[in-house]
Amino acid sequence: MDYGVVMFATEYAIPPDELARALEERGFESVWFPEHTHIPASRRSPWPGGGDLPRDYWSSYDPFIALMAAAKSSFITATLASTLARSIASASAFSSGRL
Repeated sequence: MDYGVVMFATEYAIPPDELARALEERGFESVWFPEHTHIPASRRSPWPGGGDLPRDYWSSYDPFIALMAAAKSSFITATLASTLARSIASASAFSSGRL
């Protein structure tokens, strides 16, 4: 069984390239960077986890940029980054370049 890690890449977390190297050294198969692009300006609807919205949600790096940084030092994410690039190119082609 293969295992991967999900982490919000932020300025106060381990940098993506260091994380990718550390994960590869420890035998992990992948690294995943989530994003949360739509955060309401109003806090009328409470965060389901209770309390304030965690800082990770509004301070995370763009996942494509985090993957690019991770790919510079790790074979695992370099492979994922090339797959991601192909997906982006495919989506751009199907959307007539509107990506």
